[in-house]
Amino acid sequence: MNYIDYSDHFGVDGFNAFISYRDQDYAKLKNRKVFITNLGFDVNKLVIPSQVHSKRVKMVKSPCLLKETDGVMSNVKNVVLSIQVADCIPLFLFNPISHQFGMIHSGWRGTAQCIGPNAIHIMETHGDNAKDVMAIIGPSIGQCCFEVGPEVTAQFDRSYSTKGKNDRMMLDLKNVVKNQMLDNGLLEKNILVDNQCTYCEKEYFFSYRRDGQETGRMIAISGWRQSSF
Repeated sequence: MNYIDYSDHFGVDGFNAFISYRDQDYAKLKNRKVFITNLGFDVNKLVIPSQVHSKRVKMVKSPCLLKETDGVMSNVKNVVLSIQVADCIPLFLFNPISHQFGMIHSGWRGTAQCIGPNAIHIMETHGDNAKDVMAIIGPSIGQCCFEVGPEVTAQFDRSYSTKGKNDRMMLDLKNVVKNQMLDNGLLEKNILVDNQCTYCEKEYFFSYRRDGQETGRMIAISGWRQSSF
């Protein structure tokens, strides 16, 4: 398979969540369309945000292209949410009671600006209780490889970093996001952390930190397949 299937974690028939491996560069729209169609989704239902490492999260009711947005949410079945990643955290959110769901691109900048908690707040303003929300923290750069400078570690509690070389530190961004979810009402049993490191596992994942600007992108998607309508 050329993807990871997280659908069983959410446990609702018809609702599906996937992230691709690095078999194709999904920054290219034509590759995204083939991938999504092969998984049984309607490509015409796709929501595509133009990601800028912000805290901006938008609720959508129909397929669209979004400018300067790093999180997308919906509570309708006629959309397929998507984000692109290559080290940043793909954060999947789903409430199995209300069927509200979201896809969040959470790099260190967005995480420092609390994009994940912002998404939870939006879910709550639309009637959800955070204790019912389920989350998946998908494959992303691990603490083993995420070497950053003091200007980055200053954005987070010191407990999330260990000593690297010289003045560099190794940042555990996945644990930051997990604790943000817990601090905003999610239950630990409802949070799945995929500990695969995109930098380490070159065979499976693109990594901006490892390969630079020329690297490709994985695509993470969630939504309802056509047969579930």
